[in-house]
Amino acid sequence: MKPAGPHDAVPATPTSRTDTAFAAAGPYRAGVTFETTPAGDTVVISYPVDSSAAAGKPTYTINLLRWFTGSPTAPIPAGLPSTLPTTLATTAYENLPVSSKGPFPVVLFSHGYGGYPEQSSFLTDHLATWGFVVVAPDHRSRDLRAVVSGKPDKSQNDVTDLRQALALVKTMNRGRGDLLSGKLDLTRVASLGHSAGGGAAINVADDKDIRTYIGLAPVPGTPPAPKPGLIMQGTTDAVVKPGGTLKLYGRLSSPKRLVLIAGAGHNVFDDGCTIGAAQGGLVAIIKTLNLPAAFASIATDGCSAPDVSPPTAWPLIDQVVTAQLRYGLGIDSTPVGLGRGIDHAFPGVTASVSTAAKVTRLN
Repeated sequence: MKPAGPHDAVPATPTSRTDTAFAAAGPYRAGVTFETTPAGDTVVISYPVDSSAAAGKPTYTINLLRWFTGSPTAPIPAGLPSTLPTTLATTAYENLPVSSKGPFPVVLFSHGYGGYPEQSSFLTDHLATWGFVVVAPDHRSRDLRAVVSGKPDKSQNDVTDLRQALALVKTMNRGRGDLLSGKLDLTRVASLGHSAGGGAAINVADDKDIRTYIGLAPVPGTPPAPKPGLIMQGTTDAVVKPGGTLKLYGRLSSPKRLVLIAGAGHNVFDDGCTIGAAQGGLVAIIKTLNLPAAFASIATDGCSAPDVSPPTAWPLIDQVVTAQLRYGLGIDSTPVGLGRGIDHAFPGVTASVSTAAKVTRLN
């Protein structure tokens, strides 16, 4: 018997509306706010906002230079050239009220090595429009500031960060007059992460609060007790090698799903390749600031041809992640848009999907 390939376990179907059901923005607008845990860790929270509350308001812009200090609200550190192309406009609105509807499921998001909580705003904002509250702590043990300065905060690890962030929003949910008062459905909590954060999302998934988990190009994690899980990976990723991801997937318990994005690199799952792209993007930033070569190779993997342009793949990623969260958290009784049809549903990008127990080859 030949080993299972990515297509072997899911019957082929033509593209249908369900294949792209969650690719476009949902019925809400995205809000964003910043909180601090008792341990002093910054937490970025993305959440649903009613369209009427956002009308006429300006959207939030990320400034990457602020994360050199370790906070989206900190001043730009002295000595960093403020003219660098390090800003990125988002579709989120800062500090608006949470939607009057709800309560809403919670998604813990873990950023990658050298990253920051806002690193995948294309995805976290998207999830907010579909009614999720995304809670993203800053991992001071391996965030942008730690990697660039060479001075990581080793007082706690990333799983502890995620647990403390969840404890923070639980407290906010119980408080009176708080932004999140009574807004959270704490029976529906998921973990999601990219790269090192993907490993953290898998590791924390064994906690009783977590009902489903998603690893995006994840480093190896410890498989949790059986619960719905998803792994996504680009086939040309040179940072987290796809072969290792296939081995990790094989160790996970069913129900599980593997989605491979053909020709995509490591940073297809974050915003990094699009920051200041017209002025040289991350390459220009890295050269100007003389950042470590090892970090440069990680930060730019997947940003250039022949790899798939990340924005081309984002609708596919938005669809798959949203669908998995809805299914894994019990919002949808059966998966919507997680079958074979996604392999050709999005122009300019192809994908394969498997629910097999083990996958040993990329195609």
